[in-house]
Amino acid sequence: MTVSSSNTKQVYISCNGCNRRLLDADRVKRYFLSNGWKITGSPKNADYNIFFASALNRVRIDESFDIIERLGKFSGETIVLGCLMEAAPKEFKERWGGRSIAIKNMNEIDSFFPEFNIKYKEIPVGNTPILSKNIYKTISPEVFLKQRLSMALSPAMVGDKIYSYLHRKKKENYQTTFIWVSAGCPNNCSFCAERKVIGKPISRQISEIVDEYKKLIEEGKRNFEFIGDDVGSYGLDINTSLPELIAKLNVVDCNYKVNWVIKHIHPKFIIKYKDDLIHIAKSGKIKEIICCFQSGSNRLLELMNRQHTIEEVIETLKDIRQVLPEIKLATNIIVGFPTETNEEFNQTLLVFDEVYFDRVHMIKYYDAEGSDSRLITPKISDESIVSRIKTAKKFFKQRGIYFQTRD
Repeated sequence: MTVSSSNTKQVYISCNGCNRRLLDADRVKRYFLSNGWKITGSPKNADYNIFFASALNRVRIDESFDIIERLGKFSGETIVLGCLMEAAPKEFKERWGGRSIAIKNMNEIDSFFPEFNIKYKEIPVGNTPILSKNIYKTISPEVFLKQRLSMALSPAMVGDKIYSYLHRKKKENYQTTFIWVSAGCPNNCSFCAERKVIGKPISRQISEIVDEYKKLIEEGKRNFEFIGDDVGSYGLDINTSLPELIAKLNVVDCNYKVNWVIKHIHPKFIIKYKDDLIHIAKSGKIKEIICCFQSGSNRLLELMNRQHTIEEVIETLKDIRQVLPEIKLATNIIVGFPTETNEEFNQTLLVFDEVYFDRVHMIKYYDAEGSDSRLITPKISDESIVSRIKTAKKFFKQRGIYFQTRD
């Protein structure tokens, strides 16, 4: 299928997912460029429309299907990548009959383009996510307008935006250099369908990461974010560990002032590696740790299969804060996990009085098709979840904590 007017074929790449998927999209972009293709900024001109589809929650799933439907109206073939096909497998099969690849099978993209001399696995992982702004070219005007109007007509949402602006210094820093340490996840959190999409952990060799880090420092990079589907699981598959990697990197940059963010680290690994992290924290390099404790209720943590207690998380993060009071801590909490009581929701909020977090993402529980928690009952009503989120926003505003919601 060819729609371009010249001999050079064109591909349009878009993504409505997280930074990990935006980094994957950048790698696909370089895959096509290395094989002589042109990247176009519009699906109208493309021979192929490549879309990384998010399945984070119901809002993202609906948005993803809307984008797929829109792309399907263009003359170029649409190929869907990302998380949607295994996070919502039944619905995906019902609504999409075209070609697709889940993240864990990305090397299979070569089978779609057998004429390519440079294979996908030969393209190195990148450090800069693809720009996400072009996604608005594929969201239908009706959906885009609905999103914007719902915000403009809601005093509460306007108030949240003003609060967000006033606390913008606590937002996530997107002007950073990402370093992939591993892909995949060994955990079996009951609420997560993503693990079925990303597969088991695959760690990069320490020497490879060290060489990349040296090169980036020589290029003048100083702000780094270590990223993976679970950074804490680094090395489990290659007989090493995150502390060993950190120790090697700590030698490379000894003559430079650098800033590190450790992102997507499961609490059980922060607990396990507490002493090593505190040792590194004393150097002042670690500026932020993102550790998602999800709930303040040990009963719910057990149902979530999180493999830690809330007391362990609190003690560990308190110890880290004591060594480095200025460190930023960020987290996620799930609001409305099945069977959650009002008392247990309040237990989650009280964690923030034990350990100060600079930033929190509140995630409205979603009964993902591929999750184990789908079988847990009773469910919490949308009305109760909305009410709890409203209570949490007031709680966080009183304490000057930056928040975002994913609902």
